[in-house]
Amino acid sequence: MENTLKTDPWLLIEEEFHPENQLNSESIFSIGNGKIGQTGNFEEFFSGKSEPKTNISGIYINKSIENSVNRISELSNLPDWTEINVRLNAEMLDLNQCEIFHFQRSLNLKSGLLERNFEVLTNDNHHIDVSVQRFLSLAQPEVGIIKYSVKSIDFIGRISFIPVIDGNFDNNEPEWNVLQSKTQKEVAHLWIQTRKSNFQVCEAVSYDLIKNNALIKTNPTKIEKQNVAGFSVGTDLKIGDTVCIYKFVALLSSLDYPYKELTSRACDLAIVAKTKGWNELFEENCSAWEQKWENFESIESKEEIYKYFKQFQPGLQ
Repeated sequence: MENTLKTDPWLLIEEEFHPENQLNSESIFSIGNGKIGQTGNFEEFFSGKSEPKTNISGIYINKSIENSVNRISELSNLPDWTEINVRLNAEMLDLNQCEIFHFQRSLNLKSGLLERNFEVLTNDNHHIDVSVQRFLSLAQPEVGIIKYSVKSIDFIGRISFIPVIDGNFDNNEPEWNVLQSKTQKEVAHLWIQTRKSNFQVCEAVSYDLIKNNALIKTNPTKIEKQNVAGFSVGTDLKIGDTVCIYKFVALLSSLDYPYKELTSRACDLAIVAKTKGWNELFEENCSAWEQKWENFESIESKEEIYKYFKQFQPGLQ
C-alpha cells in the first residue's frame, strides 16, 4: 500500500489498483457524516475480496463472543446502499477480470467526496472509461448520493445499470430480518428490523439517467426480491457516448421516526434528493463541511486532518 498511496493536506490518493489490497483500501477510503458510515467498496460487481459495510449511528446488534456465553453490542452492518452493477451487453463489469490501463481512487477530506477514475478493457473487448463519485451529505445526514459515469471508447451496444439496496451478504449470525422489499415507479425501498435489539431501518433509492448531458426517460425493470429492491435501466451506446446514472438514497431509522412512518418518510426523502439533484446537494454538503473545518483549529499535519475526518464515520474508525 505504501507505494501506491499519495497524500496532500486534503487529498488521500491511491494510484494503481492492487486487488490484494482491496480490503485495506475499503477501510482507508471509508466516508461518513456523523450519522452514517460507509466503507470505500466498489459500486459495481467485484469478484475479488470485498466487505461492504454500512453503519448508522445508534443501530446496534447483540453479538456472541466466540467461546463465551457473553454477548457484546456493536453497530449493525446494514444493507448496502452503494451497489450499482453495470452490464455491457451480457457482460458484467468486474475490475477483477479486466485489463486496467489507468486507475485512481481519491478521498477529499475537505468535502467528504470519494472518487474513482479508471479505464479498462473487459474480457469481451469492451473499452470504456469510468468516473465514479460518492458522498454522504453532511447537510442532509440521512442522504447518500452516487454519480456513476461511463464513456465508450470503442464499445457499441447496450449498457445497463442496476442500482439497488442489497441485503444479500454473508453473515455467520444473521443480524436482521427484512420486513418489506418494494419497488414503485420512481422509488424502491428495503425495510428491515435488527434481531434482538428490534431497531428498524428503511433504505430507499431513486435515480436519474443522463446520456450526453440529456435526461433519458426510462421504463425500468423493477427489482423486488426478498433481500433486494431497486431497478435495472439502460440505454444504447456508440463510440464517444457518455452515460451517467445518479443514485439518490435515503437511510432512516426508528431512532428518529415512528415505525409506521419509516417507509413513507424514506421514499419521500429519496425523491426530494432526486429533485434537488447532485449539484445542489453537493454544494450544501461542501458548505456544511466548510463550517466544520472552520471550527477545527488544531490542523498541524495531514495525519491530524485524517484523524478528524474519521470521527464522522460511526463504526468504521
